[in-house]
Amino acid sequence: MVLKKQTVWLLTMLSLIIVLSVYYITSPGGSTSDQAADTKQNGQKAADVAGKPVNTKVTSEDQLAEYSLKKADDQKEKANEYQSVITSDNSTVADVNKAYDKMEALQTTANNEKLLEDMIKSKGYADAVVSTDENNVTVYVASEDMSSKQANEIQRMAHKYFGGQKLVQVNYAIAKK
Repeated sequence: MVLKKQTVWLLTMLSLIIVLSVYYITSPGGSTSDQAADTKQNGQKAADVAGKPVNTKVTSEDQLAEYSLKKADDQKEKANEYQSVITSDNSTVADVNKAYDKMEALQTTANNEKLLEDMIKSKGYADAVVSTDENNVTVYVASEDMSSKQANEIQRMAHKYFGGQKLVQVNYAIAKK
């Protein structure tokens, strides 16, 4: 079944609207670019090569806003790339279908990131940002401190949403009181 260009374009635009809606709903209030520019990351890493959680102590909760902004920019850039393939007159049907599938996968990943962020917040953390790529899941959490038990719990939640094949890193920022 071959979809008409208008139908594909409409479905793509709807997907893009959903991605942007998730971004605006999850983005923190205020001018995050100003906050992010003022932050510095001075951390200590305790890494275990065997795949155990990596805990990093970040000096400011504002770092979370920077990560969230970077994640949203990356998602928007990917969505625009897929959209340009879909709307291009030079794209083949196979290219359009592949780009549409990638756009749907991007939306699914964004939804899973949001669900995991909400789940982490429901566990009593002030804020959380989840970022994924092909092989990694990075979780940033606003907390005074984090035990290995807490990091392992977050790691298990991440494996639930993204599968056990990805390496999960758990970082925390010192929550402001």
